[in-house]
Amino acid sequence: MKKNILITGGAGFVGSNLIKLLLKKTKFNLISIDDYSSGSKKNHIINKRIKYIQSSTKNISNILKKPKNIHSIFHFGEFARIYQSFNQMDKCMESNSIGSNAVFSFCLKNKIKLVYSATSATIGNRGMDKNLSPYAFTKAKNLELLENLKKWFKFKFEIIYFYNVYGPNQ
Repeated sequence: MKKNILITGGAGFVGSNLIKLLLKKTKFNLISIDDYSSGSKKNHIINKRIKYIQSSTKNISNILKKPKNIHSIFHFGEFARIYQSFNQMDKCMESNSIGSNAVFSFCLKNKIKLVYSATSATIGNRGMDKNLSPYAFTKAKNLELLENLKKWFKFKFEIIYFYNVYGPNQ
């Protein structure tokens, strides 16, 4: 029985609000992996069904020793700042390319469904905005990779696009 849902970026704005919803609407246990580069321990929810792990997503295979217990992964733990991606390009590439590739590979190897957080920055201006920043570029490349993984391996995933999000834990 797959009884866990993993949320990368679970201490961030979107991830912490998703955790609140999943605690209300499901009976799954929840695992959060967050490197706390933009997330905060203030966003933690005290509940016996949630476990918080501080780590980079690139270490996902070393962290999760029982992947057969994972039902699905919500991958929200990426570098998510357009302007800062110019000043911190190495961090952006490590998180959005290396970390996300590790998550994709983990899902593929263990037959875990992925819900991926995309960005409107990749589809603006008829798709031309995908090259305006390191952030948009890496996110666009991840979407291309996911489409290829679906063709090559029948990889199962869903995409969520966020536009001007705001609210609690921001």
